[in-house]
This record gives sequence, C-alpha cells and structure tokens, in this order.
Amino acid sequence: MIEGLVSVLILAFLTLIFGLVKDWLIIIIPQVILILVVIFLLVRVRVKISKAEKEKLRSKIDELETKIGTLGSKDT
Repeated sequence: MIEGLVSVLILAFLTLIFGLVKDWLIIIIPQVILILVVIFLLVRVRVKISKAEKEKLRSKIDELETKIGTLGSKDT
C-alpha cells in the first residue's frame, strides 16, 4: 500500500510541476489537494504499522517473560 501511495505522490508532483510550468490553475489546485491527501494517508499508514509492530514486540516480550518464569520455577 505504501508503494502505491508513493507512486501516486510522485506522479502528482510531476503533474504539479507540469502545471506550474504551463501556469494552468486547473491542474495546480487538484494536484496540491491530491498531494496533501496522499501525505496524510502515508502518515496514517506509517502510524498504524508502527503500532502493529509495537504490539507484536510487546506480545513477544510477554511470551519470553512467561518462558523465563517457567524456567525459574522448574529450577527451584
């Protein structure tokens, strides 16, 4: 999903540059809006990925703590 958003962002920037060179407001305004929306979506996706990775690490830590606890109780 991130790759798709990045490719849309690149195409939007290229189209925006073309619109600025030709001085066409009909191209510039929608491209600026598109760029803002894509950047917003990229940030949201990255935040969700970070949260998922954090939860995965937290569950892994809990699993390891449980294993350590069972090993400690077997030794005594």
